Amino acid sequence: MRKIVMLGSTPRAQRSLSSVQLPVDLECTSSAPVFYYSTSDFIYDLNDDNKKSEQHQKFKDLFMFRWECAKKENVFNYELNSMYKLIPGDFNLSIQLNIERGQLRRKPMRFHSVNEPFNALRWNFNKLKQNEVMLYMRCKDKPISVDRLDRHVIAINNSPLERGHSLIIPAISQSLPQVIFPATAMAIRIATDAMLLYDDESFHILFNSLLANASVNHLHLHALTWPYSSDIINRHMKGDLYVIRRPSWFISSIVFQLPSEDHFDKFIWNITKTVQYLNSKEVAFNIFFTRAHTLRTLGELCVEQTQPCASLVTAYIFPRVSIAGAKPSVSFNAAALELAGCLTAHSYRFFDTISEEVVLRIIDEQATLSDVFFNEICAKLSDLLLGIKSDHSSEKLEEHSHRVLKHSELTSPELDELRDSFQTFELHSPRRVLINNASSLDDDGASEFTFNFDHKNEKEKCNGSSSA
Repeated sequence: MRKIVMLGSTPRAQRSLSSVQLPVDLECTSSAPVFYYSTSDFIYDLNDDNKKSEQHQKFKDLFMFRWECAKKENVFNYELNSMYKLIPGDFNLSIQLNIERGQLRRKPMRFHSVNEPFNALRWNFNKLKQNEVMLYMRCKDKPISVDRLDRHVIAINNSPLERGHSLIIPAISQSLPQVIFPATAMAIRIATDAMLLYDDESFHILFNSLLANASVNHLHLHALTWPYSSDIINRHMKGDLYVIRRPSWFISSIVFQLPSEDHFDKFIWNITKTVQYLNSKEVAFNIFFTRAHTLRTLGELCVEQTQPCASLVTAYIFPRVSIAGAKPSVSFNAAALELAGCLTAHSYRFFDTISEEVVLRIIDEQATLSDVFFNEICAKLSDLLLGIKSDHSSEKLEEHSHRVLKHSELTSPELDELRDSFQTFELHSPRRVLINNASSLDDDGASEFTFNFDHKNEKEKCNGSSSA
């Protein structure tokens, strides 16, 4: 049998210029296996046992087996030695103590723009060692990307947060920047596929854009399990296109859910269009993929489900304040996992003394957009996703984009100097919003932003239908 070398697994690997698809049964010299799957293997509702098959368990077992193999080869920077606790308060936050990650992880890079191009001179995933590659993903009946020579890699994160913490790297040899554009659909697609294949409610996939705590400018997503559920899945929202706003959660987010096979392409399209729009306006963002109950538009702000119900793939998109680059922190960096309420402390002192008030203040400083600016984004996205020609004023978004681009012309030392010269910030925590807006809360106990819909969508909503 002929053998081929998997592309993108070593620094010397080069992308083939051939347009001929390789036979799917070729043996690879790489020790990392190829996981073949079909769209019929997807689990849309994790609590529907009738839809599960051996293929689902195979993906999870192979994923963890390969991670454990890497552990035996000592490719990680440290042995996992973490502890957890829940933080008392309104948002049921959980926090992990992981001192080694704060001290031994690769120093995060600094960036100037959400759309910064790939730079081959800086560290990237083409420099992965062979024993750091866990497996490759290939869909047999619906290819992830147009070029079937692309290699979609799952590799270990050598400074893990938790057992199984890995990186998903779409089309590794293409050397795509951490922008998800123009490769948006491919990155969202592979994240969705992995979520639908992994048979575990505690499994999450994360994306951090540049200026939103991404540490490497090479397209990748994080995949990991977390022992505590994020309480964001229990939160109330409104609209056919769903939005969670403060104070329902401590940071506002745009939400899409995948209820069934019929909505697969629409789910990816919605996220793709949203991300492309944020990129075009230089708005930094994080995405948190998880399993959640059917989205709830009625009732209290937070209701924890006690009865068996659907467990569906759901994406929470957090538009946020841009930061010039991730810095080593004695507290935590507000990235995708943290905005979902799952925190990591790098010192025992912070872990021991942390309170919900401190967490909310840090996230206010690092991530929270003003309500006015978030509403402006939602209004634009509403028109975009519903196919309505927008006549909303875009002055705030254009001003934001211009400001980010202007700052991107500065060097890193100049940006540091600017940040150090400004010590004040506007505090707009969820608690303060709740107090100040008490008189304007609706019947459900929250002042929520809702999208405007045409008559047809209003009628569908009344009939109980929803669109993800």
